Amino acid sequence: MEDEDNEIDRIKEVLRSNPRGMNIKEISSAVVMSRNSIAKYLDVMTATGQLEVRYVGNAKLFYLAKRVPLESMISMGPDMIAVVDKDLRIAQANSPFVDFVGAPKDHIIGARLFDLAAALLPVEQMMGWLQQEKSGPDAHHEFRIKKNDKEMYFNALCIPTLFEDGDAGVALRFENISGQKQAELSSEESHRLFEAVLYASPVPMFVIGRDHHILGWNLAMEKISGLKSPGVLGTRRQWQAFYPAERPCLSDLVVDEVADRITDWFPETGPQPENPEGTFTAEEVQSAPGGGNRRFRHTVTTVTNKDGTLIAAVERVEEIFHT
Repeated sequence: MEDEDNEIDRIKEVLRSNPRGMNIKEISSAVVMSRNSIAKYLDVMTATGQLEVRYVGNAKLFYLAKRVPLESMISMGPDMIAVVDKDLRIAQANSPFVDFVGAPKDHIIGARLFDLAAALLPVEQMMGWLQQEKSGPDAHHEFRIKKNDKEMYFNALCIPTLFEDGDAGVALRFENISGQKQAELSSEESHRLFEAVLYASPVPMFVIGRDHHILGWNLAMEKISGLKSPGVLGTRRQWQAFYPAERPCLSDLVVDEVADRITDWFPETGPQPENPEGTFTAEEVQSAPGGGNRRFRHTVTTVTNKDGTLIAAVERVEEIFHT
C-alpha cells in the first residue's frame, strides 16, 4: 500500500507540473513506468475523484481534479453542507446542517434527505436540481422556507462529486442569505412607498437620475405640464414641461454639479447660498399657453447614496402666479 501511495504521489507531481494535462504515454515516460501500470493507477485516481479526464480527438488527457476535497469542503465556514449518495441518502453532514435539522447526527447519517428534511427544504425543487446536476455544471439555486414562523432565504449549490469507492454523489451547500434578502426586500418596499408618496403628493414633482433620465413624475406634475407619466418615464423630456425648445432644467444643472451656472439659465435668480442639505432654488417667468405669464419657483433636493455620491435629484415646482 505504501508503494502504491508513493507511485500515486509521483504521478500527481508530474501532473502538477503540467496543468494542461498529459496522456498515458507522456505520464508513463515522465515517471518511468509501464503504460499498463500507469493505466491502473490512473483508473484508481479518476474513480476516487483525484483526476479529471478531457478528450482531445481519440486521446485522453489526465489532469489533477480542481474540486475541493469533501472533508475540507464540509468543514468550511458557517454554511450548511450535506453529501448524498446516488440513493439520496445522507453520507456526510456538517454541524450547521445538523443544528438546522434539529436531530442527532447518528439519526441523520444514512437517512434519505427528503424523508429527513421534507418539512424544512423545498423537496420538489431540489429533485429537479439534483437531476440537472447529474449532467450539468455546478449551479446556484435560491429558495425561501419558513421555520418557526420565520422566513429564511438560502442560496443552494449542488456539486457533483465522487466517493472514495468511485460511486457518484452530490454535495449540497446551503448559504443563509436571509439578511441580504431582507435588506433587498426592505429596499424594494421603501422604493414602492416612495413612489406612492411621490405620485400622490399635491406638489408637482419629478425625479431624474445621474444620467438625466426621468425616474418619477407625479400626478400633480402631469396636471401642471400636460405630460403623462408613462410617456416621459425613462426619457430626458423634462424640459418639455416648461420650455418650447430643449434646455436644462434646474435639476439637470444640479446633477451635473454646475450650480455656478444656474444664473446663466435662470437670470432672475441670485447666486446659490451654500447649504449642507444640497438644496437649490430658482425662479423664472414663462409664457402660458393661451396667453399671459406664469411664474415658477423650482426647488431641487439632491439624493445621495451611503458614500455621499449624488445619484438623483428631486425637483419640486411651485406656480407662484398666473396672469
